[in-house]
Amino acid sequence: MEQETQVINDAIQTKCPSCGGMMEFSPKSHKLQCLYCGKTKDLDLTPVEVQENDFEEWAAKSDDNLNEETDTESAQIKCHQCGATTTLPPAKSSAKCAFCGTPLILQEAQIKRFWKPNYMLPFQISKDECNSNFQKWIKGKWYAVSALKKGNVQTENFKGIYIPFWTYDAETTTEYSGSRGDNRTVKEKDDDGNWVTTTITDWSPASGTVSRSFDDVIVPASTNVPFARANSKNEKWDLENVVPYNPEFLAGFMTEIYNIDFREAIDSAKGKMECEIKYDIEQDIGGDKQEIDYSHTEYSDIMFKLLMLPLWIGAFQYNGKTFNIFVNGRTGEVLGDYPINKFKVVITIIFGIILGCLLIYLTTLKD
Repeated sequence: MEQETQVINDAIQTKCPSCGGMMEFSPKSHKLQCLYCGKTKDLDLTPVEVQENDFEEWAAKSDDNLNEETDTESAQIKCHQCGATTTLPPAKSSAKCAFCGTPLILQEAQIKRFWKPNYMLPFQISKDECNSNFQKWIKGKWYAVSALKKGNVQTENFKGIYIPFWTYDAETTTEYSGSRGDNRTVKEKDDDGNWVTTTITDWSPASGTVSRSFDDVIVPASTNVPFARANSKNEKWDLENVVPYNPEFLAGFMTEIYNIDFREAIDSAKGKMECEIKYDIEQDIGGDKQEIDYSHTEYSDIMFKLLMLPLWIGAFQYNGKTFNIFVNGRTGEVLGDYPINKFKVVITIIFGIILGCLLIYLTTLKD
């Protein structure tokens, strides 16, 4: 289904059956917990057998048909400062952008429809653990400015966000042609009469067919710029533990809704598959070197699903520039950018030059 905007869903509010207060999902207890009376509610975290969606079947449907099978609506507001779009619950009187903190103009909200996710991985890392992991991570970055290492980015700056991913399964068969290079060494005298060893590569034609099955190739379902790096590098997800999508897991967190259609994202998935297929071809060719002149891949039995995966995201500004930090909500792994201490960089360069000159000098003395 066509999506035109990047969407961040405001925290879903779940009422406590005991006192009527707001409940949030706790990554520590894996339960819904009331913020007022402390009452908890168990949630089903049992891993399930995943049911995939047939790509060809769904891709053949028109956007109108997809819309008819999707009954989820949201009020979306685009941030004029950074371009991100925030989704708000009913009766929300004020809000700020999740990425840059700019107040949003609620009068500009528009109703959009989206496809409900199939599965999700609930948060397992709490906000306290998130902040602790960040502090350890930044202290290990020698070039980071001192202000960060003193704790200027606190736990309040991190927001728990579920972000969307498409995953694809496929059977592939690839025909290829190319060349195989086998190395051999020969000894011969140079112009000065000294024996030298030379490596020569003998090339021969190669062709064949390789097959590979792919399971859960993950690609981002969002074009949001801050998420691009996190999505491309943060792929340590325990997908064997996915649970059916349940809005109660979202309580207390924010949710980004996909803006890349599953029919578009398949190209990114195939790109990742091609990298592994290339490796298979090179292994099939054998030898010491390989050259691939032609390859053609047939894809079959393509299946897909929409997943919601947890990330903690922190944004801070330094000298007028915004930096984003991402913490994997399952493993606690930290990724992100940070301002560099230019003085430390200069010192490192000077030290490297001095060390290089010293090595050259010592080498000269030995000669």
